[in-house]
Amino acid sequence: MNSLTRFWTSQEIYIMKVFLPIILGFLVLFIGLLVVSALAFWWRHYRLWHLGKAESRSDQGATRFKTLVAVTFGHVRFWKELYPGSMHFLIFWGAILIFLGKVVRLFSYPVGLTLPPQDIFKSASFVSEIGGILVIVGGFLAVYRRYILKPSRLETKPTNTLIYLWGVVLLLTGFFIKGYRMAVIGGEVPDWSCWAPFSFPLSRFFLILPTDALNELLVWHRVLIHALPAFLFFAYVFITRTPLQHFFLSPINIYFRNLRPKGVLLPIPNFEEAETFGVREISELTWKQLLDLEGCTNCGRCQDVCPAHLTGKPLSPRRMTQNLKEHLRREGPKLLATPVDQRKPEAIMEATVGEDELWACTACMACEEACPVYVEQVIRNMDLRRYLVLVETKYSSEVRLTLKNLEKSNNPWGAARGTRVEWAQGLGVKNITEVENPEYLFWVGCVGAFDARNQKVATSMVKILQASGIRFGILGNEEGCCGDPARRIGNEYLFQNTAEANIGILKGHGVKKILTICPHCFHTLKNEYPQFGGEFEVIHHVPFLAELISSGKLKLTKPIDKVITYHDSCYLGRANQIFEAPRKILNAIPGLKLVEMERHHQRSFCCGAGGGRMWMEEHIGTRINQMRTDMAIATHAEFIGTACPYCLTMLFDGIKEKGKTETMAAYDLSELVIQSM
Repeated sequence: MNSLTRFWTSQEIYIMKVFLPIILGFLVLFIGLLVVSALAFWWRHYRLWHLGKAESRSDQGATRFKTLVAVTFGHVRFWKELYPGSMHFLIFWGAILIFLGKVVRLFSYPVGLTLPPQDIFKSASFVSEIGGILVIVGGFLAVYRRYILKPSRLETKPTNTLIYLWGVVLLLTGFFIKGYRMAVIGGEVPDWSCWAPFSFPLSRFFLILPTDALNELLVWHRVLIHALPAFLFFAYVFITRTPLQHFFLSPINIYFRNLRPKGVLLPIPNFEEAETFGVREISELTWKQLLDLEGCTNCGRCQDVCPAHLTGKPLSPRRMTQNLKEHLRREGPKLLATPVDQRKPEAIMEATVGEDELWACTACMACEEACPVYVEQVIRNMDLRRYLVLVETKYSSEVRLTLKNLEKSNNPWGAARGTRVEWAQGLGVKNITEVENPEYLFWVGCVGAFDARNQKVATSMVKILQASGIRFGILGNEEGCCGDPARRIGNEYLFQNTAEANIGILKGHGVKKILTICPHCFHTLKNEYPQFGGEFEVIHHVPFLAELISSGKLKLTKPIDKVITYHDSCYLGRANQIFEAPRKILNAIPGLKLVEMERHHQRSFCCGAGGGRMWMEEHIGTRINQMRTDMAIATHAEFIGTACPYCLTMLFDGIKEKGKTETMAAYDLSELVIQSM
């Protein structure tokens, strides 16, 4: 009989005969309570989420499942930051391996009463051992980061410390148990070193204890010092509201993520019959928005990329979400316990979210791009704005003037509608009704029509279209604002009226293809007008120009011997995933050298004009456009290229405010194409 068999027949049979009823009873109790706790956990959260309004998130099940697997198990959205991504990956997979190993190992007791340990149980033991090592390494990285590095985005509470300490106790006692078992064998057993790479070396330290004492110690250690703390730990996680609950809640949130294009706002249903608009109280959010609150991991990645937060505004997406989570947990049980007709819910804006905090949001979607579990913040913020604007009429004088101008003149400046085509005088631009079989309607947009700097962009685009022999026309004075400012400010009523009027005009002229120079017009016409029956093929001028160049219809021969950095617009880049077309244009211009800013592509930094902020002053903190301009200056580029009139305005102002007009200039890509033609 070899030493491994001696160990099994002496110690394990001793345990089985003396303690098997206790162990089995404990296991049954543990599993039963675990199941009950899990069901209670699910029911409690399910009821909270369904305080909210209905929302359909059951479409494209295969796509949702693929995302769930890729993000939860592959951590594809965590690897954007190597340190925290590695840390979380080690802890997550370590915990999975421990759980799998322990579940399989439970069956070794009844099977192993008469047989030596089988390979499957040794493999399970090995798997849990590796899992423990991964959790220890990942936990060390987490402790070092949270307690030594202390990044500002992390919020460390006593609960975090308790979880770390508790986890260490469970892991070490698990390794000690295995070490005890090996110490009982005595002598050298090379086989153990393969199946227990951590516990085997540890077992050498227990050989000083008497073998008989170890038999007793092993059992009571396993029950009292390891199994019982493990059971209490699971109960603590399920019953109390610990950060570890995101282990269960975040995958659910990932599955039900938004599959629409980023930044698309939804209309208020049954607008004419609705008694209230937007969101005042927690139950007026949708069930998915409530799930967002509980699925948030409080990792702070959103805070690290938020332009409002980084420039000293009172908005932190992480803090807002966490505060709303506490609001839900405070108000939710009260609402569930009270008949619907007797409920008096607390207003979110009065108790949890400040007005300056809400209005600071630029709707840039950087927070949603950074979030590893797809928490949706922009739509929620816009819903809160809708209530303030449509019901409370609480907004600044700047917003009031903008909305008044949009209502009266159909543009944010309040310029007379009859002056909308003055920019085109002398260019030979025709109205769409005067063009035979037009290929495109050129949608100029309010900024292109009325802003002096951006009128040059509209002019450049007209010259390019004419030089390329493309038949196009404009709506002239019939064109109005696309409605983006009204919708992002929160006046959904004004937006819907504007959109429906524009759709009627476009359909009346038989428009099929629309070409825009503004990402906000592009996004609204392409992704939001279909909500009201406006189905058109909408093209932004950057991919349009890139195609003209690649097809040879545009010849760029004149060198521009400058260094340029490109600013990715939020609504062209993050919202519509157009990143490579602008770079193809810049790389096609002879002599032009492209250098990237610190934040580019998906991580690009907002200019500060989105979310209706184009029409509001920044009274708190640093101006966002100045911080973005600083990033451009750091590249030592001579030009800043962009493809958005909002961004062009903000960067143009930023260069002036930074006193860099002698050494730096901002251009739309169409202007650079004209220079090189």
